[in-house]
Amino acid sequence: MTCINEFCADIGTVNCPCPLAETGDCLVCSRLAGKSECDCNWSGVCVFNEYMQNDKVIRSIREEKSGKIIKKIRYSRDLIVIVIQVGKGFALEASTPGSFVFLNSKEKRSFYNVPISVMRADIERGTIYIALKEISAKTKVIADAEENIRIKGIYRNGFLGQGLMGLEEDIKIGGRWLIITKGVGFAPVVNLMDNCGAAVMVDIIIDTDKINQEIVMDYLNSPGAGGKKADTLTFESLQEIVSKEKLPHEPESYDKIMVFASDYYIEEIRRILEIPKSKLVFCNNFRMCCGEGICGACSIVDEEGNVRKMCKCRNLI
Repeated sequence: MTCINEFCADIGTVNCPCPLAETGDCLVCSRLAGKSECDCNWSGVCVFNEYMQNDKVIRSIREEKSGKIIKKIRYSRDLIVIVIQVGKGFALEASTPGSFVFLNSKEKRSFYNVPISVMRADIERGTIYIALKEISAKTKVIADAEENIRIKGIYRNGFLGQGLMGLEEDIKIGGRWLIITKGVGFAPVVNLMDNCGAAVMVDIIIDTDKINQEIVMDYLNSPGAGGKKADTLTFESLQEIVSKEKLPHEPESYDKIMVFASDYYIEEIRRILEIPKSKLVFCNNFRMCCGEGICGACSIVDEEGNVRKMCKCRNLI
């Protein structure tokens, strides 16, 4: 049985307890949030007990490390794939769908950190593949790096949504998915498909705005790529899908519907096509700040008044 707490992606992992436990801001443990009694709904290893047994010291803080740039492949003036040597252990962690890292080529300048999805993890070679779109100062600096780059991770909540529940079961026993992406939103799909079981049927619609078909075919559906191939791969404008208000098949025929695009398209596609929340999986976009929930800039308040820190959130109701 897989335990998932919607408030925190790190709970039950090597990165728990995290620095929020030290300041009384744990998102799950009521004891570490200042209450005198336990009223959490977490069924895994007790966070409070782990923290106390560790002498109230956080022992597994994510630290920046140096990764060697093995290769850079430029697909257009502002689109590049970077292959980074990170070691087999790091690559194994990065192979989990929804994983992302913070990259930075400026030592002692943490404000250059930028969160980027892991497109592919090659465990045997100990490398990860990153698809980078050069937009402004941060991404331009990373694209200009030649030999080494600073890397921090792994972070696990690149995917959000109620549809995450049962995702692992679909991979094991089969299911039918529809994946819709726009631009570099296709990148985390590569990692997902590399982990996807053969029994899963997957239809993929890709809007190649701001990228090109070449990079998609090289990493998503080429004969040399690892993992499962799409059952159908369609290139279509998401604006056309929204305007037509129609999917290839009715939402009821899919077990999961995944939208990896801007927040605008996530909401429009969900609303217009009336996708049930229980089936929806989507990408965590601009809400990534420090990645640890420390700065609080990622905080939102849900309909029930709960404060959710999107840098840590695993699910979004």
